[in-house]
Amino acid sequence: MARRPEGPWDPGLQIERTTLAWLRTTLAFVIGLLVLLRLMGHVNLLAALICAALALPLGLTIGWLLWRRHLDGERRLRERAPLPGGALPAAVTALAVVAGCSGLAFVLFA
Repeated sequence: MARRPEGPWDPGLQIERTTLAWLRTTLAFVIGLLVLLRLMGHVNLLAALICAALALPLGLTIGWLLWRRHLDGERRLRERAPLPGGALPAAVTALAVVAGCSGLAFVLFA
């Protein structure tokens, strides 16, 4: 019979599910921004390049933070330590702001 873990930390798949959810969110923002930048490029190429210069490095940074949070969260879960901080949600929020500002720029320039 399998031994049940003690305490609130179940060694299940919650870290993997959380990582995949963050990855889906980030990919949705980046792909949406790429489509928006493609449309914006026909109206104002300079604005599209500025938005791309902000969004694409931010998307890569979020990918790196996501991978680091996954590994760190898995380790901390095994050690029963508090889970990682809020750098990843802050970066995804920044990407959402860039996406919103890019959409606003598209509407204003179109």
